Amino acid sequence: MAFEKRLACVIDAKGSVVRGYLVDGCEFDGTNRYVVSWKVPLQGEAKTNFAATIGSTMQEPVEPGLITVGLNSDPNKMEVHTFAPDGTPSARSFHLVCFRDQ
Repeated sequence: MAFEKRLACVIDAKGSVVRGYLVDGCEFDGTNRYVVSWKVPLQGEAKTNFAATIGSTMQEPVEPGLITVGLNSDPNKMEVHTFAPDGTPSARSFHLVCFRDQ
């Protein structure tokens, strides 16, 4: 398999994977923490940069919000936290993209 340079997904507010490329799943804590699993590692051979935004899964209205992303101790996982505009933990749908370099 060639080295995959781009990973992407859309996750709904309940933690379901709506669509994506090489995304393996998502665990949601019921509040605002999402652990996204990928089919390839984000650490080790790969050096990964990522970007995320609060966004709709299809055509529904989007509530404003904030989002943070970070790596996990498992090289195939990353953590996403979503918040209301005032910083209160809040479930939000989001779009996530990872760019991998060797």
